[in-house]
Amino acid sequence: MEREDDIILIENILNGDVRSFESLVEKYEVTILKFIYSMIRDKQIAEDITQEVFITVYNKLNTFDNRYKFSNWILRIAKNRCIDYIRKMKKINESNIEDFVGLKSKEITPEEAVEFEETKQIIAEYINTLSDIDKQIIILRYSQKTTFSDISKILDINESSVKRRYYKIKEQFKRKVAVEEKRCGYEL
Repeated sequence: MEREDDIILIENILNGDVRSFESLVEKYEVTILKFIYSMIRDKQIAEDITQEVFITVYNKLNTFDNRYKFSNWILRIAKNRCIDYIRKMKKINESNIEDFVGLKSKEITPEEAVEFEETKQIIAEYINTLSDIDKQIIILRYSQKTTFSDISKILDINESSVKRRYYKIKEQFKRKVAVEEKRCGYEL
């Protein structure tokens, strides 16, 4: 259903319907902004790049192949814009841990709050040791709830490689946490 809705909007845009483009922007703007912010970690720059993405979409919409998901196409454009920016600025990015963890705030004890902050810190430090591709896999999988198939299309690597990298990252993180717990005397 979502795919058909996107195709109808795209056809309308290609026929000159500006309101359909506004609808498309409204539908994807938050997703694209979050994705870009998770890579760049600067709100203003993320907003600028998001705007560039939609300009690119508008200018290149006639090249979109509707056999594929529009969401994958626009996320790929966003990813490429981020890579261009990172290359241009030669800036190392850090991940948006709160989006990555995906935990919602609730009433917690002070001890739980401290533990939560420590956990976020451990995750942030671990993610910052990953390659850019591995960071993108983790961000897309956790923050954007993207399927392995879609991640492979967005990052232009085969699906089995995405899965292998994802599970390797998870396993390495588990080992790191286990070593850390053992070192601190919290062996399970």
